[in-house]
Amino acid sequence: MTLEVAAGMVPLVIRARMAAGVAHGAPWGISLDGLLASEIRENTKAAALEAGIDYEPYSPDTVPEDLDLPLARCTGDGGEGWHWAATFAFPEDEVPGPHVQYWSARPDQQALEQMSDQLPALVSERQGRYRSRVMPLPLTVCRHLVWRAVGDSAAVTELLAPVVSIGKKRSAGHGHVLSWEITEEPAADRWEFAHLHPDGCLGRTAPAACLHGRGDLRTGGEGQMGLRPPYIHPARRAKVLLPSR
Repeated sequence: MTLEVAAGMVPLVIRARMAAGVAHGAPWGISLDGLLASEIRENTKAAALEAGIDYEPYSPDTVPEDLDLPLARCTGDGGEGWHWAATFAFPEDEVPGPHVQYWSARPDQQALEQMSDQLPALVSERQGRYRSRVMPLPLTVCRHLVWRAVGDSAAVTELLAPVVSIGKKRSAGHGHVLSWEITEEPAADRWEFAHLHPDGCLGRTAPAACLHGRGDLRTGGEGQMGLRPPYIHPARRAKVLLPSR
């Protein structure tokens, strides 16, 4: 396992100052490489729209291309088992929880009538696809979210600058980012900044080869999970060690 580091890349600490809580589906934080890849995809989509050309979305039937992120690469277990040198989000100054809010939804009968010319007199809100829902939304409440990485500070700053909210239910005000702060740590251990949270536990999904010879590090166990963006794509799933939180 080695790190492939381009010129100008150094260990970084990325800190997002949060307005309140952030919501995410997995039991660990949001990935930095996923955020950067998402911004690059959005920029590509906007450019395609402006140029009047088709934009090709991800498909579960095709292997997605690897975007050129401003991050170093960890070779992992070799071959396709590599990943970007960046961690998932770590909550700093976290308010002890649990913090759970609830969101509800019900079908808009008038909107359904406008979309279809053949509907029953009433669409049931008790069963079926359009039933009403009341869903829990677990929140992580903290002052900052912190990522560690090895990368190009200026390029990472440029990509993150337009990001004003992250996570789930952003339209409801969750995950609002007040400001970004990126600090270079040139003397830091590059492997640690590519893999570990500030508390020394595993901070991202990684092949077991990444931790070989690193002692007894705390992890979240083994599982099948994405190794790099897009994390939910079937082609990205692999047997990995999971983050501890």
